[in-house]
Amino acid sequence: MDTETSKSSAWVQTDVEEMNQYHVPAKYLGNGADKRDMSALGREQVLRRNFRFISILGFGCTLIATWEVILTLLTDGLTDGGTAGLIWGFVIVCVGFLLVFASLAEMASMAPTSGGQYHWVSEFAPKSCQKFLSYVTGWLCATGWQCAIVSIAFLTGTIIQGLIVLNDESYVFQRWHGTLLVVAITAFSVFFNTFLAKRLPMVEALILILHIVGLFAIIIPLWVMAPRASAKSVFTQFNNDGGWNSLGTSTLVGFSGTITAMIGYDCAVHMSEEIRNASETLPKAMMSAVVVNSVLGLVMLVTICFTLGDVDSILTSPTGYPFIQVFFNSTGSYAATNVMTAILIVTLTASTITEVATASRQLWSFARDNGVPFGEFFSHVS
Repeated sequence: MDTETSKSSAWVQTDVEEMNQYHVPAKYLGNGADKRDMSALGREQVLRRNFRFISILGFGCTLIATWEVILTLLTDGLTDGGTAGLIWGFVIVCVGFLLVFASLAEMASMAPTSGGQYHWVSEFAPKSCQKFLSYVTGWLCATGWQCAIVSIAFLTGTIIQGLIVLNDESYVFQRWHGTLLVVAITAFSVFFNTFLAKRLPMVEALILILHIVGLFAIIIPLWVMAPRASAKSVFTQFNNDGGWNSLGTSTLVGFSGTITAMIGYDCAVHMSEEIRNASETLPKAMMSAVVVNSVLGLVMLVTICFTLGDVDSILTSPTGYPFIQVFFNSTGSYAATNVMTAILIVTLTASTITEVATASRQLWSFARDNGVPFGEFFSHVS
């Protein structure tokens, strides 16, 4: 009995020491694979592993917000490429990015670290330039994610302005109004990540539901009430209204919108130290997010291309967003248009919250590796 008691005491003592070492409650430390990965990476676990497959899938799907971004960037694609350029371009982009993120998912399974790309570069680059290339990659990723925050906030803020224009003809669209809305949305996202961070996994799962259900809440009224274009014109009509030297060049320029709608699935990588069983869960969630958003994006894109109505009139819509005009032309109802557009506002706001989470983890990890000034300050976790 004494031997058994002493063994139990030793195990309890080991658990306590492990908890104190990592400064994280035992239930958030992850499984054995997570501990081995952290040890192999030479890192100490300081973040809570409270993300599971569904919540990290929601994280990736809602941050990229593929079908929502497709709607907001319709102008570029309709001007350069037309409906056929949009649809076939999106298919090409999806196939290409599926291959890209398959490679990233493989690296994430080998080294699930919040540092992501700059860590992998340091592993795979030639020894002579590992540090330099890793440093440059770290700065590109850190600043890129910071800029991505305001890009989504800008879309959300100006969509709100577009709704105001639709509902109040006396309103004068001012760019500084949009700037204030961007600041407000960004500030809300920072507030959420600061004081409600523990709720983030639950919120991501809920927003994933809205992301999927919201799509059907929009496309069903469009299919029922909107005028239909012919399949031949939708799938074969290319445009070159941008004045490029060839139709092919114009179509390639129009790819910018569809590329934007499919970029950034590495966001989940930067949450890897908060995912339980990260080396297995993370790559599965990344690839699942790419597939789910590709399917949803294609469904929305085909739907909107069939129900555009007169393209020239929606491109000159006073709202600034053709999709808002399409919603109103299809339903003939301010209330219905407001509700349909509000779905995008909510999901894009959620995307901004997720962007802040991703950008903060990327900056934190890079600071932990002394990649930025005041690294000790930015890498500190209470």
